[in-house]
Amino acid sequence: MFGVTGTAPATKALPAQKHPPAKAIANILTADWFWALCILLGAILVPSPVANATTVLGLPKLCIFRNITGISCPGCGMTRSLIATGHGHVDTAIEFHPLGPFIFALIAVCVLTGINDTLPNPNRLLQRVKAFSRWPLLLCSAAFGVIWILRIIHVIPTPP
Repeated sequence: MFGVTGTAPATKALPAQKHPPAKAIANILTADWFWALCILLGAILVPSPVANATTVLGLPKLCIFRNITGISCPGCGMTRSLIATGHGHVDTAIEFHPLGPFIFALIAVCVLTGINDTLPNPNRLLQRVKAFSRWPLLLCSAAFGVIWILRIIHVIPTPP
């Protein structure tokens, strides 16, 4: 009837929080899906490049590989392609890099499955999508290599 000291009634212990607020924020900031979301938001918020743009926002080309060798790298044009996809210009995005819209979609799926995993009752459909996420990444890696070779032998044009 009395508590430990004998002066107050005993009470039930309050259930501990799963994650203190500071730890929850740290978990979000270190989550892969958060940074993928930042990429998507950046692609949407940066002004869309025009069809033959050589840079984004007039900044100098930052590709070290292309600056040193003069040959485009496997991801050459991907930033401009993601930005064009984020603005709905899929045809322009494909001109910059053929895999740009596909990569944009993969990043969006990563964001959705990551957010879904943080929910108390995750959606089973998105959990199944996450289970198969390895295959698109492997195919995409192979496609990067094929596209790079096709650009080197001038079958696919290299973006300016």
